[in-house]
Amino acid sequence: MKKILAILSLLVTLSIAAIAQPGWNWPEDKAKAEEKNVLYADAVKMGDFKGAIPALQYLIEVAPNLNKSLYQNGSKIYDNLAKVEKDPTQKAVYIDSLMWMYDMRMKHFGDSVNVMNRKVFKAYKYSIKDYDKSEWLLEMFDITYEISGSKVMDQNLLAYMNVIKVNKLAKKNLTDEQVLERYERISEVIDGKVKAIEAKGGSTDRLMKQKNAIDKILTEIVTIDCDFVHDTMGPKFEATPDDIKLVKRMFSFMLTGKCTSSDLFLEVSKQLYKLEPDFGVAKLIGTKCLAAGNYSCASNYYNEALAHTDDGTKKAEIYIQMGKMEIKRKNKSAARANFRKAISSDAANKEPWVLIGDLYYHSYEQCKKMEDM
Repeated sequence: MKKILAILSLLVTLSIAAIAQPGWNWPEDKAKAEEKNVLYADAVKMGDFKGAIPALQYLIEVAPNLNKSLYQNGSKIYDNLAKVEKDPTQKAVYIDSLMWMYDMRMKHFGDSVNVMNRKVFKAYKYSIKDYDKSEWLLEMFDITYEISGSKVMDQNLLAYMNVIKVNKLAKKNLTDEQVLERYERISEVIDGKVKAIEAKGGSTDRLMKQKNAIDKILTEIVTIDCDFVHDTMGPKFEATPDDIKLVKRMFSFMLTGKCTSSDLFLEVSKQLYKLEPDFGVAKLIGTKCLAAGNYSCASNYYNEALAHTDDGTKKAEIYIQMGKMEIKRKNKSAARANFRKAISSDAANKEPWVLIGDLYYHSYEQCKKMEDM
């Protein structure tokens, strides 16, 4: 009786599965394939990953394009087996099988960007400490970034930089320039992600934490200082000032190396703004010009910064700086006007109120001195 009920249950399950699985490419012996599909899927649900292998292998052999879930579940099976396997030889077999599952999924169902990102992270997870596979890992990440563009998964940002580090220090197969090219590739992806998140009003804290860790690794494997930027990259900048990748790299490295007081930094910043106008860069240039006493330059770039943001908080920051500049120019009425604009832009900011109060106080003191005279 129990056996009959079990068979009926299996038949019902198979019927439901067949109805609820659109887009399946069943082989000639459909009934057997359906049975194997249910058996291995149930084994996966119960955590019996070894028990799922025979049915999975049968399905891949007779119907490799059955459905992409075949390889999704296959990846899950071999990943879970590799996690707990203690024997190095057997563990390597499971990892190879896991990689093969991703390859077969791409071969039969495409979606290369998504699948390759998943594959390369699993490869990193299991092979980062295996220096015999360091070059293979690097090649895998290079390919992933090449095909993914801005769609690189977050988990593969810091992972890529760690792979670069291993190859640079342990394998010694990368030059400084090759490291910098890959670092720039990662930075471009992060910058794109940050802008997308900010446009939606989201938090970029998690990404910036990764960016900081990536920057730290860079300084550990390549000497980034002012001399390096000036001597190595400066001539290239003079020759090709419109090379946006070079300009961005120099800008980033000079910030990292604290080379922001040099004339070259201001020149690079202005070129970066020319090629890719941006609020933050315009604000930075304006502040540098203000510190140097170049009020015309400061005013110009502060106004440029205002044109690149609708954010009240950011606008208030600029108006406050412009007000402080007018104080230095002895133009108190213009300073007061800018502080009032700051208040209109961001009523929560108390600094412009304090600065207006200071203006009135100093005006009073001056008037008092005149009366005493």
